[in-house]
Amino acid sequence: MSMKQWNVRVVRNGHAVHIGQVAESNETLARCAALSMYGLSEDEAEEMEQDRKGSRGPAIYPDEAFDVSPAT
Repeated sequence: MSMKQWNVRVVRNGHAVHIGQVAESNETLARCAALSMYGLSEDEAEEMEQDRKGSRGPAIYPDEAFDVSPAT
């Protein structure tokens, strides 16, 4: 199988926000790769929000929906 680039987006405040890309052969594996690369545990998310004074960075927070789509 050939590798493809996939865009990773989270839903924040009702809007899709692009946080990066992963390379995988299909959507299921791309979702797994996105969680592995960008996913945060609840403890990590809390710590990051305190460091950033409430703003969220390029990560998948535990309370966020996310999706992947083929990069063009």
